[in-house]
Amino acid sequence: MFTGDDAAATFTRRLVHVGTGARVTLVESFSGRNGVAYQVNDALELAVGDDSHVDYIRVQEEGDAALHLGTVMLQVGRNAKFHSFGLTTGAALSRVSVFGHLAGTHTQVGLRGVTLLKDRQHADVTLLLDHAVPHCESRELFKTVLADESHGVFQGKIVVRQAAQKTDGRMMSQSLMLGEFAQMDNKPELEIFADDVQCGHGATAGDLDEDLLFYLKARGIPAKEAEALLIEAFVGEALEFVENDDVRDSLIARAHAWLKKRAA
Repeated sequence: MFTGDDAAATFTRRLVHVGTGARVTLVESFSGRNGVAYQVNDALELAVGDDSHVDYIRVQEEGDAALHLGTVMLQVGRNAKFHSFGLTTGAALSRVSVFGHLAGTHTQVGLRGVTLLKDRQHADVTLLLDHAVPHCESRELFKTVLADESHGVFQGKIVVRQAAQKTDGRMMSQSLMLGEFAQMDNKPELEIFADDVQCGHGATAGDLDEDLLFYLKARGIPAKEAEALLIEAFVGEALEFVENDDVRDSLIARAHAWLKKRAA
């Protein structure tokens, strides 16, 4: 948490090693004061041991004038499971980069995230998943809601090396455009050198469904509340992958707070 009154830059780095067979839930939160043009440069190196299970939650709620640059470097061992969820609502400009190396066979990796932007915020999510060995699975789902003149970017790449036969990889970015001048740039990629794989990627962008809005309003639900319900349903698909009930409830509450502030 940044609590100073003057502009400053912080540089933080952590190394986390999860031992063989361990079960860990790791939650990180970044926040700061509004109106202060501070900078956060953060790096996490995470090694997931064989047969372990890691849930990683990253919440970025920096102040409205902040610059946030985050990097996650991930290595996942044999028979391990790694599930992550990122919530981004803060900072004037933010970028989170995730570099994942699937180093052991029969690994499962799931990366999900929700980004909620308004005013003139800019948020960038960059992913690189390296499938280096056979029989691994990865799933990526990222949801972005853009209001006003905000700008979102999603750059994702799945690399499947020649030795990584039987890879199963899926990547999807979905955007909900609430502002006439909002922008979303999507660039999902596959780079495949193996011939026995199942991989796919996609990206969508669209407005709120007018028919559904009409349906809700016709049943007496105010327009702003109807809009909020549809936004909640949109981001809920990613939130449902958070296994810890308390953590999921906290993330939902944060999304509700963003919607309430936007509607005010």
